Amino acid sequence: MEPENVLEVFKTVQKKSLISRTEIAKITKLSPSTVGRCTQRLLEKNFFVEKRVGKSSGGRPPILLDINRENGFSIGVEVGESHIDAVLLNLVNEMKDSNSKRLSNHLSPNALADDIKNMIDELVNKAHISQEDIISVGVGLPGIVSADQKRLLLSPNLKWKDVDMARLLEGKLNKPVFLDNGANLMTFAEYHYNKLSSNAMVLGIIVGRGIGTGLVVKESIFRGVNGAALEAGHSVIKTDGPLCSCGRRGCAEALASLPRLIESYNQQSKGKKIDNVRELNELFLKKDKLAVELINEEAFYLSVLSANLANIFNPSHIIIGGEISPILPLMIKTIKTSFLDQVLTTNRCELLTSQLNEKSIAYGAAIMAIEKEIEGYI
Repeated sequence: MEPENVLEVFKTVQKKSLISRTEIAKITKLSPSTVGRCTQRLLEKNFFVEKRVGKSSGGRPPILLDINRENGFSIGVEVGESHIDAVLLNLVNEMKDSNSKRLSNHLSPNALADDIKNMIDELVNKAHISQEDIISVGVGLPGIVSADQKRLLLSPNLKWKDVDMARLLEGKLNKPVFLDNGANLMTFAEYHYNKLSSNAMVLGIIVGRGIGTGLVVKESIFRGVNGAALEAGHSVIKTDGPLCSCGRRGCAEALASLPRLIESYNQQSKGKKIDNVRELNELFLKKDKLAVELINEEAFYLSVLSANLANIFNPSHIIIGGEISPILPLMIKTIKTSFLDQVLTTNRCELLTSQLNEKSIAYGAAIMAIEKEIEGYI
């Protein structure tokens, strides 16, 4: 019994509830014996429930399978630049509850693990469920994660290097914990939330303190050889542009990250200062000339990055999100128009904005954690 077979059977029932084993075999093209072994394992783990509601052909009604919506949950956590978000999902990816907390500066890994544990305890208590009902925990981090999704290899934002974060959390939570990069998880979340086809190729661009990119290919996150794929924020889109933290000039991150956008406004305005993107949004709505100019410029840079990525990967969808979400509605029309001017006609694709906004990374982390745990049920 292969791990991918167990996951495929789970996803099939997740998409089409009240389904027979025979139907699963037809849809997945797996043998009836393989489907039988996979479903038995998922029943033992309480992921599936059996219901006798199928139509009878003369004898007893057939036994149909459904997802257990009441006793199995996953928790997703995003460790952001200034906050921690956590969400509680059931096994059909419905968000049952969420909470948020400000992130203290210069946290140690152990202190962060304690904060995450406390947030999870609060979520469980608030939802009136048992700790035993939590199957696994996913954590989105700003950095590069190891291929086994257990170690944080490098996080410039947190100033951490080679931290055994999953094991540290597992010791406090007594649950399986899996890590991933925030851009991967935002892309994964939006793929699921938008109910895109299993054949979709979805590229996500997350804009915040930096610019990250993720890619979902045929329902799976593409991570590269060691988890460091798609660092597109450091692709040069203007050769004579400003100096980037990586040492080169004109990177997307140096031109279109939120700190750069806010800094540009404060440098060019006459005495008027802003601290965040929401204030810039308010100025735009008041038709502040500089705010309009900078937001249009931001839209252009994001369209260039999107077109470059579309020409390289030929995705079916590009989804933009992150902390830039409050001003995306102001930019999306300009981004789309400029994108079409620059992308090859053969590589045009649907360009969307995030539907989950600030909860997208935590939502994706919860789904990722469930799938990783199921892959271990062999």
